[in-house]
Amino acid sequence: MAIVRFGDISCALEPGETVLDGLERAGASIPSSCRVGACRSCLVQARAGAPTEASRRGLRETWRQRGYFLACLCRPQEDLEIALVGAAAERPATVVELARLSPSVTRVRLALSGDRSDWTHEPGQFINLARADGLTRSYSLASLAGEPLLELHVRRMLGGRMSTWLHEQVRVGDAVRVRGPLGECFYTPDAPDAPLLLVGVGTGLAPLWGVAREALRQAHRGPIALVHGARDPSGLYMRGELTSLARATPQLRYIASTLDGDDDDAADHEPIARGTVLDHARAELARLGAAADTRVFLCGDPELVKSLKRAMFLAGVPLRGILSDAFVTAAPPAPATTTNSA
Repeated sequence: MAIVRFGDISCALEPGETVLDGLERAGASIPSSCRVGACRSCLVQARAGAPTEASRRGLRETWRQRGYFLACLCRPQEDLEIALVGAAAERPATVVELARLSPSVTRVRLALSGDRSDWTHEPGQFINLARADGLTRSYSLASLAGEPLLELHVRRMLGGRMSTWLHEQVRVGDAVRVRGPLGECFYTPDAPDAPLLLVGVGTGLAPLWGVAREALRQAHRGPIALVHGARDPSGLYMRGELTSLARATPQLRYIASTLDGDDDDAADHEPIARGTVLDHARAELARLGAAADTRVFLCGDPELVKSLKRAMFLAGVPLRGILSDAFVTAAPPAPATTTNSA
């Protein structure tokens, strides 16, 4: 039975138990969100002992060399001593604005406390947002690097503790903590003439809204297509802002896609395009041309992101040209097999 030490907490893991589950059972507060290795909220460092290969798979080599691993995936065979990664990067913030963007999506704007001269992020990256009790979830950044506030788009999830809190209970002035930024799904200006295809569903729009504006801010010259999908029109949001941006920017094309439902035919936004997001993404890629040179950004539901990535690759986009941010819903903690901690 492996023993994990974290600060002044020591925990003997149960058979099959992960480092994250065991430490939480022992009362430790470890940032976490998806619990399946996608969000990387639970990235920690092994100070002694060897983490499992499965818990390090997919991490960049420099991280692996430093002993970084994902606590939610690690079922160690030997004792470990661990520490949080980048604890100094966790900083206090204040909720300064709450706005309902749709019946199920709230915009949350945060102000970082104190000196933020060492803070830098790219729109499309994500942060880990923690409330006072340690509950942590990952949210993508829609705000540009130079903007004074961090902007998040939070979809209310059925039974979601953090999303329910952010929709119903949080108030302007409440304190939270921010860790990050993380992720590599962001615009870089190294290919200013390349076509850009941005595809997202639901609050997958948040990082794409940031990526599109950042590309335009950096005078990107290539054509840009942004496809935002939902099951019905109620799942679409910011249509007015996106339509205004597209109408003012000839190189930007905005497609709002739903499977069903009636549109309101308002003049301030583009009409809905019926069909699947996958079909519209394929059509826009063909319209842009030069698939081998196209940069593709995919955000939202993980299964759809996986399908889109495969479709884009088969259509000629090289894997290096596909950037993605799959939104994985947090899984509940594993039930403890014992109430005793070492």
